[in-house]
Amino acid sequence: MSKLPKAPLVEVIFEIKWDITNKADILDFQYIHGDLYSKLKDNYPYRENVVPPEVPFEVVKGMPVFRYRKDKNGYPLIQVGPGLLALNTNDDGYFWNNYLKEINNTLEEFNKIYPKFNGLILNPSITYIDFFEIDFSSTNPLDFINANLGLTVKQNFLENESLKTKEVNLTFNNIIGDNLLSLNLSNGKFANREGIVMQTKIIGKKEKYSNEELNNWLKETHEICSETFKKITKGKLYNSFK
Repeated sequence: MSKLPKAPLVEVIFEIKWDITNKADILDFQYIHGDLYSKLKDNYPYRENVVPPEVPFEVVKGMPVFRYRKDKNGYPLIQVGPGLLALNTNDDGYFWNNYLKEINNTLEEFNKIYPKFNGLILNPSITYIDFFEIDFSSTNPLDFINANLGLTVKQNFLENESLKTKEVNLTFNNIIGDNLLSLNLSNGKFANREGIVMQTKIIGKKEKYSNEELNNWLKETHEICSETFKKITKGKLYNSFK
């Protein structure tokens, strides 16, 4: 997405998952995280344990176990776990071309220390998390959604017109080519403010990918997410981000 001066963006997450099927995969991870850190530590010097060291890797498949950050407690950050590699950034650090470059550099280094990577069946995804602040004392979530977003949500199973919706948790899943586009709207908080959290996520087809194919997939899905955001916030809400 292009950089908007007042963007509601909270976080962007690129994630790759693969199946951990045997003990050898777990043994691989025992050296992968250290080898990867040695390659990235000049740019990501801050290393964190996400789970207690006594927790066996077998029970955290597909979950982050270590994080590497450029700045202490800051963004961007790289997450790695058994069957997981992810790169997160936030609005302050998000510029698409820079983010894509960071992803490609990380994938290149990961391939160097883990040659098996090219032969794995991968499941890529990219998620954009946006936050719209709302004063719930005067506006309920459905009124905000219907007035500002490109969809209409209503119910007719409760006939009492004085009833007001307090919370929402809506998910729309759509197939676009080989990808799944998932849009979720729910009540949430950010920086002690209340509002609606919108997650726009694209999940790719499970298959083998070269680094070049992942790069092309990212460019394609970035465009889909960007157009989806522009269309769903079109009008007064989108203009408020300029």
